[in-house]
Amino acid sequence: MKYKAANSLLNSGSITGKAGRPAFTLIELLVVIAIIAILAAMLLPVLASAKEKARAIQCVSDLHQIGLASSMYADDNNDTYFCNSSATGPWLPNGGAWTLSPRSTVELLPNDTKNVYPPYWALGYKQYFAGNRKVFACPDGQVVDEWHETGINFPHDYWANSSYGMCQYLVIPWTGTGTQYGLKVKGPLKRSSYRSPTSTIFCQDATEQLSEGPDDTLGLFPGSTTILNQWGPEGNLQQSYPGKDLLSGWWRHNKSSVTLWVPGNVSRIKQMPRNVGVDYRWYTGEVPDSMPKF
Repeated sequence: MKYKAANSLLNSGSITGKAGRPAFTLIELLVVIAIIAILAAMLLPVLASAKEKARAIQCVSDLHQIGLASSMYADDNNDTYFCNSSATGPWLPNGGAWTLSPRSTVELLPNDTKNVYPPYWALGYKQYFAGNRKVFACPDGQVVDEWHETGINFPHDYWANSSYGMCQYLVIPWTGTGTQYGLKVKGPLKRSSYRSPTSTIFCQDATEQLSEGPDDTLGLFPGSTTILNQWGPEGNLQQSYPGKDLLSGWWRHNKSSVTLWVPGNVSRIKQMPRNVGVDYRWYTGEVPDSMPKF
C-alpha cells in the first residue's frame, strides 16, 4: 500500500503537504528560483553603486578634515604649509612611510632623510589631525606607490594610509616656462602669495604621494604632450607592479579624482585623455587659462 500511495503522488505531478493542501510543483519552484535570480541580478549593481557612493562620501569627509588640519597649520606657521628647509630651499618628503618598517612602531620624522623609505608629507601636520593616520587612507585606495621598483615588497597595509598625493609646487615656486612668479622668487610660498588660491590643488586621489610636476600630476605642463608619463604603460614603474593599472590610483572613484582645494572645498576631477590633462597652474597656484568646474 505504501508503494502504491507514493506512485500515486508522483503521478499526480504535485506534492501534498501534511494538512492535505497541494504544495509547489517542481515547475513552480523553478519559476520562483528564476525570479529570485533575476531580482538579485538587478539589485547587485545597485548595491555595488551604493557601496561606492558610501566610500566616496568617506573620502570627501576625510579630505575636508585634511583641509582643516592644513589650514590650522598655515594659520600657526606664517601662512605657509608644511615643508622642510635646507640651504637650497624648501623641500617636501618624497615617500609614503609613516614608520621605520611594517614591524616597527617608531614613527618617522617628516625631515628624515636616512630611512630607506622616505616619510609621507602628512607627518608634517601630525599634531593637527591628532595623529589619526586613517584620515589619509582613501577607502578605494588600493593602488598607491609601494616603492616596488626599489625591491621593497611590504604589505599594502604599510602604505594604505598614504593614498593622497600633493604636488611640490604648492610650496616650491614654479619657475619654469611661463612662470607668473618670476625667476628670482624664493620659497616657501605663502597662501597669500598664490595668484589664484581658489584654483589651487592642495592634495587629491593619487598613486604618487608627492608629485614633482610633469610626469606625475594631472596637469599638462609646458613641453609635455601627455600626463602621468611615469605611471603609464610606457613608464618605468609599471613593470614593478604586474597586473595593476597604476593610473587607476588617480581615477579610483567612478573614473574621477576626488580633490581638495586650498580654500578647503572638495570636488571631483573627471578622467580625461592623457593628451589633454588639466591646466598645470592648478598645481602651481598661478592664474590658469581655464578654471576648474566645482
